This record gives sequence, structure tokens and C-alpha cells, in this order.
Amino acid sequence: MPRRVVPVALAALVGAACRGREPRQSAVDAPGATLASASQDTTFAGTTAPLQRLRPARAGVPAVMLRSVTAASARGYDRVVFELASDSAPGYRVEYAAGPVRSCGSGDVVSVAGTQHLLVRFEPARAHDDQGNPIPQQRDLALGLRAVKQVKLVCDFEGQVEWVLGVAAAEPYRVTELAGPARLLLDVKHGP
Repeated sequence: MPRRVVPVALAALVGAACRGREPRQSAVDAPGATLASASQDTTFAGTTAPLQRLRPARAGVPAVMLRSVTAASARGYDRVVFELASDSAPGYRVEYAAGPVRSCGSGDVVSVAGTQHLLVRFEPARAHDDQGNPIPQQRDLALGLRAVKQVKLVCDFEGQVEWVLGVAAAEPYRVTELAGPARLLLDVKHGP
């Protein structure tokens, strides 16, 4: 009997130590996947205030390239995953737009589904390769999820990459950073 207690106790300790960590490649990262196999978070603590994390450019270090953008739905929230070709995320700012969303190149107003717009700006970053080819190639995702209706690239210029999330309402959101590869997870709470 004691031989069985030790492995069970050890497994319980390891499980407790790893709780809250996401796997390196989660079900969310696959296009069209749902979060059914990921944690089912029903206690959502988030904010509607701007959130910023500065990481200035370093001399001789190229801007981090955005590799992919995917989205899926879970119980209580929708998740957008920004995967980067780096081990750590660049600086970023997330905030609800106070007015119309504009393209950084032309200044034209950008049409995006949803009644509110959540902006995500990465800096220093880029959404193109060394030859100027767009990465990721899919730059406008019509999702139709419960909270996030559309995700669209609105800027890839001079070290700034900005995406807009068209959302159903200005609900709380939260940001989580993961490493190896660097990913920024943006969860938007479902409305009532």
C-alpha cells in the first residue's frame, strides 16, 4: 500500500506545481480549433482600460516578426493568439478605440465588424519578411465568434504592427504572454 501512495502523492504535487501553465502548443493555436480541450475559465478577471508593456528596440536587433494570428472560442470568452517568430514578445499596447480606426499608411477609415474596436499595437515588430512579403498572409479574419467578430491588420509600417478586433461590445479583456515561441493571448469576455 505505501508504494502506491508515494506515486499518487508525487503526481498530485507535480500537477499542483504545473497548474495554470498552458502547453507549448495548445488547441487554440490550430486554425478553426475551439478551446474545448483548453481550460474552461468561467471566472474572468479583465479590464477595459488601456494596457501597455514597453520594450524598446535594441540596436542591431531586427523587429520581431508576427508569424500567425488565430482565434477560437471558449466558455466565457473568445481568444485571439498572436504568434511571433521570437522567444519573447515585443512591446505592445491594447486599448479600445476612442474613434474610427484608420489605416496607418493611407489614413483611411477601416471598416470592421462589431460595435466596438479593440486595438493591439506591437512595437518594434513587423508583419512581413525580409523581401517585403506579407506574413501572415491572412490579414483579415471574419470570425463571427460571440465576442470577436473580425480581426484585421491595419498597420505594418516603420516597426509598428497594429491589428483591430471588431467586437460585439466593450467587454473586459485580458492579455497573457507565453514564450517558446512567443505568443500574446488576448481573451475578450463574452457579453451577457
